[in-house]
Amino acid sequence: LALAAMELLPGSHTTGGVRVIDGDSLRPADNGHDIRLQGIDAPELGQRCRDAKGRDYRCGRQARNHLQTIIAGREVKCRVMDVDRYQRSISVCHAGDTELNRQMVEDGWAVSYRLPAYFSAERSAKKARKGLWQGDFDDPENWRRLNRSDSAGAKIEPD
Repeated sequence: LALAAMELLPGSHTTGGVRVIDGDSLRPADNGHDIRLQGIDAPELGQRCRDAKGRDYRCGRQARNHLQTIIAGREVKCRVMDVDRYQRSISVCHAGDTELNRQMVEDGWAVSYRLPAYFSAERSAKKARKGLWQGDFDDPENWRRLNRSDSAGAKIEPD
């Protein structure tokens, strides 16, 4: 089932299958407008972090894989809250009863991003040393600022 064609209007809903782009972005199966999970920021796919033992690991890919695991092939329902300059819907999404935005922060694979609703979930994940909090990582926003282009000189689009 593909996501129903949506108008990019705050308050509108979409439902259907998605492909996980990264830890905070989805692409509807019908190739509609990409969806950015509101209020969270996950590491970029190329971002690397350090685990509890100081070893380097691909935290961006780990975050993407975690979001895929949460969705587990289930239908996703999203409520559009806003639209960004890249024409992505900024949305709160659910797979069944699980709010994807909150779950990613609770599990430590995303940080709260300018939205107080997820601050307590982030504090809990940090205290429990879950996900990214098991070791050291650059805040995704700071990482993007420091890594504006890849080795080929192509711009890295912000999440």
